[in-house]
Amino acid sequence: MANLDTNAVLRWLIDDIPQQTRAVEHLLSECGEVTVHDAALIECVYALQTVYKASRPAIATALSTLLGHGAFRIDTALWRDIIADYLAHPKLSVVDIYLTHQARRAGDTPLYTFDQKLANQLDDAELVSPTSGH
Repeated sequence: MANLDTNAVLRWLIDDIPQQTRAVEHLLSECGEVTVHDAALIECVYALQTVYKASRPAIATALSTLLGHGAFRIDTALWRDIIADYLAHPKLSVVDIYLTHQARRAGDTPLYTFDQKLANQLDDAELVSPTSGH
């Protein structure tokens, strides 16, 4: 199974370098399916936010496009939940949302944090208590 890195995913999504977009399209047609790992998706969100100054709704649309395309092997259920929280909680980073969802999925909740806004906004995140040792 082939894998795509962040740069290849971004080229396909934003089509800013048409030759590279076509190369990814060719690869998709040859392989039929390629894996896009969670780390690459997180990095895509970061790049779209910081470098391309894309809005959260635009980023959510881009991620949904990837999820809906049959050639990208992605944990669709996980990323649909992450996208929903990413849109619902604009003060939270995609990394914090991802970590919280992974903790929930693994049954390892709460996700302990010093981040007050994370603990206040997602049910499975909790502040580390200075008195309880957690």
